[in-house]
Amino acid sequence: MIFVYFFLPLLTFFYLTLRGLARLDLKIPLLTLSLVCTLITLFIYKELGGAVNFSLVIDQEILSRFIANESKNKEKDAIEVNRIIFELSNKKEAQAGEIYLLARRLKDINQNELASLAFAQLYRNFKNELGGAVLAEYAQVMFLNEQRTFNTEIEKVLKEALLKSPDNPSALTLQGLKELENKNADLTIKLWTRALDSLEKERDISELKILIETVKKLKNQ
Repeated sequence: MIFVYFFLPLLTFFYLTLRGLARLDLKIPLLTLSLVCTLITLFIYKELGGAVNFSLVIDQEILSRFIANESKNKEKDAIEVNRIIFELSNKKEAQAGEIYLLARRLKDINQNELASLAFAQLYRNFKNELGGAVLAEYAQVMFLNEQRTFNTEIEKVLKEALLKSPDNPSALTLQGLKELENKNADLTIKLWTRALDSLEKERDISELKILIETVKKLKNQ
């Protein structure tokens, strides 16, 4: 598909160039010679990795405008981002950091479905290398993508996050929500109180304190 961008311009270039040499005694038709030159050039371009580099440039443009919310066709670009996630995660030389960075950028703009997909590919390829904080982010994104409901996959990843990072505030907060859903208000309060010790932003601390007080009032009713 990439070569379509170059085929006609190259063919035109060679034809016009060779036409300037028409005074030479050419043994084959000018158009045929131009076609041969074009195909040879594209072959060399491919072997030198030019096609791959061009694809990377195009993909970066798609990601940049999608994340900046500058897409003229958001749905079409979302499909392209979906493709990029799979292609990136299936590269032989794929790095965990590359996939995580993309997942995080999608999470930051509340594209939870695509972020969840990117985290899923990260988990599939690098499960044993992921720390508790990253696993907690994955569980959180899945939870948001599932309209704030739990399922077995979320619970599984959340459990792994807490095993690796028992004091991770995101994991503790999410586990607290799970316990609240199971009507274990005391355990929810205990988990959220533990999470307070690991939070750094005053806003996050204040919001969680309000939630704790709300649960306490509901428990005492």
